Amino acid sequence: MAQNFLEQGILPQQFYDSSYSDMQDALNAKSRKDRIQDPFEVARQAGLI
Repeated sequence: MAQNFLEQGILPQQFYDSSYSDMQDALNAKSRKDRIQDPFEVARQAGLI
């Protein structure tokens, strides 16, 4: 796991200064191109508009 973090540019001090759940959220996050950028599109998809 430590090698994986180093390859992603996460230094040991950054790892120890954050909580495990913060790291899991970051690792499980979608890539920038897969994120929804338009909040109105989200609302349309949810049937709110």
